[in-house]
Amino acid sequence: MPPLRPVLFSPKKPFDRRVMLVLAIFGVAYGLLSLVNHYLFRTYAFDLGIFNQVLWDYSHLRIAPSSVIRYNNMFGDHVTLLQPLWAPLFWLFGSYTLLLVQIAAILGGGYGAYRLHLLRTQGSQPGAALGLLVLFLSTWGIYSALAFDYHDNVVGAMLLPWLFYWLEADRRGRATVVAVLLALSKENMALWLVFVALGLVVLHWREPARRRWALGVAAGAAVYFVVVAGFVIPFFSGGLAYRYQGVYAALGSTPGQMVQTLLTRPFYVLSLLFTNHFAALDGDYVKVELHSMVLLSGGLALLRRPGYLLMLAPIYGQKLLSDNVMYWGINYHYSIEFVPVLHAALSQWLVRLAPRRAAQVAAGAAVLCLAATIVSMQVRRSPYYDKSTAQFFRGRHYQRDFDAGAVHRGLALVPADARVSASSPLVPHLAARPFIYQFPYVADADFIVALRHANAYPLSDAKLEVQLAEYQANGHWRIVLDQAPLMVLRRLHPLPLPTTRFFARRALVEDDSTRGPGARQ
Repeated sequence: MPPLRPVLFSPKKPFDRRVMLVLAIFGVAYGLLSLVNHYLFRTYAFDLGIFNQVLWDYSHLRIAPSSVIRYNNMFGDHVTLLQPLWAPLFWLFGSYTLLLVQIAAILGGGYGAYRLHLLRTQGSQPGAALGLLVLFLSTWGIYSALAFDYHDNVVGAMLLPWLFYWLEADRRGRATVVAVLLALSKENMALWLVFVALGLVVLHWREPARRRWALGVAAGAAVYFVVVAGFVIPFFSGGLAYRYQGVYAALGSTPGQMVQTLLTRPFYVLSLLFTNHFAALDGDYVKVELHSMVLLSGGLALLRRPGYLLMLAPIYGQKLLSDNVMYWGINYHYSIEFVPVLHAALSQWLVRLAPRRAAQVAAGAAVLCLAATIVSMQVRRSPYYDKSTAQFFRGRHYQRDFDAGAVHRGLALVPADARVSASSPLVPHLAARPFIYQFPYVADADFIVALRHANAYPLSDAKLEVQLAEYQANGHWRIVLDQAPLMVLRRLHPLPLPTTRFFARRALVEDDSTRGPGARQ
């Protein structure tokens, strides 16, 4: 295939103006979804609180420990090398920074997808390109991700349309830059990039230059992942192994056993993609729900070009072979990688159609995808789904049982340099400090800031009240504010300030529930 000529953007063209309008409409919707959640305390210590503290440190030119998760270096958990690039924005947007970056990345990925289809058709299918843009921005994976904090794999996945675009424009240098950025976004995105590149090998098998480039990217991404997961992360975690490799007990307890199972028991592995293989509570038909949403979002195109299906192999494996039912369905950020791959596959299907027919098919696919996404927000099999976080078109999304503005004013009473132990929904708002812990872990905190009747995890509401009563009664703390649902306690005799931020071990959230009020008075 000869190289395609990049199609430039011009806001004077009618379809380009329509693209700007589509991006603006979806941008507003994304803001209403994500930013409102944050203001109303529906973002949490895990994960926005963790990332906000790390970003605050980056904005001060520091690579420091995370007191939220008690890692001496966050590279002991995930290696995410793009966050420092937007750390300066923290000075402008504070705790909303990463959410805005995530929204901008999605809109940028959508525009890249639009450009990709124009490139493939050399501008002959603007209607289809616009319809596919709407499909891209309507896919459920985006809304599930935005409804739950910030995650680097969202940013990484939104680079994929640009990788496709520059490769098919025969600008392999620029495609290489995008591939590097994608790998650096998060170490497991490098593993995904291996399969993306292998899929490109299949798709461009008859084009030697692109085939060689894709093979090189696959090899480079594989080496990067092995080095990071096998050496870098254990180094920064104090010798502990990469902990995300041990969550596939259905395949085996070691990487060797997992590979053996994949190679020798293919029908068993295939069954795992559809069944509740751990008899998990509320796990029935959760995987079927995922497959249904893929089909309703253009998934038939994957069968026409199996190279794209190969790109999704590790995503299906990560989700459906896991021991945790939380990964199986369509919640959270675990489906974002489907979005650009489904678009690219459907785009390639429509290239051969006449412009008018392609526009009709794209419009129909977009309507079907949007309808499926809206219905999935209303009715969902995937467990742990909170409708109020996702249904930005319903009044419940903009309401809480308390005055959120009063809570924000109450948080202003906490000094900026104080050590704080806070309820999970408060941590992202208080993370711009050296020491911020998720309550009930208190350690050397100067303040306890608790939000009652909101989300007391890892405690129950009843246990939260018991612990707050014990702190008030033990004589070491006094009440600064008790205005439902917010309580602020201050330690009467602050503990010495540590000379460095260092934690003896990395924390598991389950450990926190064992830390009582008497710890380190």
